[in-house]
Parts: sequence; C-alpha cells; structure tokens
Amino acid sequence: MFKDALWLALKEFQFNKLQLGASILATILFAGISSLSLEQSIMNVLDIERMNDRFFLSDFMFIVFTPVLATIFMSGPYLNYKTIKEDPFSKRMAVYRSLPIPIKVLALSRTILMLMTLLLLSIVFYTTITFLLPNRIFEYLTISEYLVFIVIWLGYALSLGGAHTYLEYGTNGKVLHLFPYILIFLLVFVFYLFYSFVEKGIVEYTILLSINIGWPIAFLFLIIGMVGCVLWHTLLTKRLSTKDYL
Repeated sequence: MFKDALWLALKEFQFNKLQLGASILATILFAGISSLSLEQSIMNVLDIERMNDRFFLSDFMFIVFTPVLATIFMSGPYLNYKTIKEDPFSKRMAVYRSLPIPIKVLALSRTILMLMTLLLLSIVFYTTITFLLPNRIFEYLTISEYLVFIVIWLGYALSLGGAHTYLEYGTNGKVLHLFPYILIFLLVFVFYLFYSFVEKGIVEYTILLSINIGWPIAFLFLIIGMVGCVLWHTLLTKRLSTKDYL
C-alpha cells in the first residue's frame, strides 16, 4: 500500500512542478520578510535595552504562513476565484475514485504529498531565514537553541498541515477558498486578545522555550505534530469513503 501511495504522490509532485517552483520562489520572499521580524523578536527577548514592539509581523508570518508550507500554495486552485464553483480538487479526486485504487492508498498518497511539500518548503524557508539573519544574532542565541526553535515551528506546521489536505479533498471549493480568510480574521482576533494580556509575542515565547527548556520541548512539539498528522489522515480516509464526488 505504501509503495503505491508513494508512487501516486511522486506523480502528483511531478505534475505540479511548475507550481511547486513558484511556491519555492514565494517561500523565499516570505522568508526574507520573516527574517527581519524574527531578528527583532530575538533581540526583544535577549536584549531588553533594544526592545521594540514589532512582534506582530513575526507572529503573523510564523502562525499563518508555516502551515501553508504543507501545500503547493501557488497552484491555480489557491489563487483562482473560480475554485468556488469549479471545485478542482474534488474533480481530481472523482477521477481517482473512478479508478481501481483503494481509498487507503488515495488518502495515504495525499498525506505523503503533504509531508513531501512541507519538508521541501520548510527547508527553503528556514535556510533562507538562517542565511539572512545577521551573524550577531548567534552571539545571543546558540545554534542548538536556534535549531530547537525551528523544530518547535516544524511540529506546529506538521500538526496543521494535514488540515489543508482535508480541506482540498474532503470539503468543497467554497470551503477551500473561504477558509483562509476566515482563519486570518480569527487569528487577528486571537492576536488582539493575546497582546491585551501579555507583553511578549507568540514567537518570542517560543524563543524563550527554546532557551529555557531546549530539546524536550522540541520533541514534544514534534510528537504533537505527528499526532495531528495522523488525526487529519484518519479524518481524510473516513471522508473519502463517504463523500459523493458525482
């Protein structure tokens, strides 16, 4: 089953290579923006004398954008308003369902595709950020603490990455198109409440966790990420077995 699912995922990966390339370029752009805000967040935590209230952008980029790294987000369906009516992902799954391919293989192939995309785009994202961060940052933050910080956010992205796969193939075009806007609205509201009660941003707290706790918290987030991935995969498998694609 795994071999068939991997083959199908690799074919899908190859089919979307142009969109994947565009996603890589966009990821580099967003990583450049994130590196500036992350630098400020690190300095806010480790150099109190230079503290500056610029953590909103950092929080927004990491909380909203890192889960998006689990998708080929520069593909047509994500950018096209016609997605609401045409529902291209459901049409694609309808074709797969008409073939003699077991549902478990289809669901596993979608999960593998998500993991491959997340791994590739995350490497691009964090490599770009690391390259752009000034060397003086690592006078305040050790390499180990920085790696812990990255793993924390990888775990977070992994826990939510499967949600995109479920939205693509388990819902419809209207939900897929409107969900990001609803999510951004809710997150802005959450940010407002969070900042009303605390002095530091969410990214700044993860930096503190990296420094004060270290690898145990990184492994905890990885476990949370794996549990989330399994749950989304299970939900998708059940949904594919009940959804009518006709």
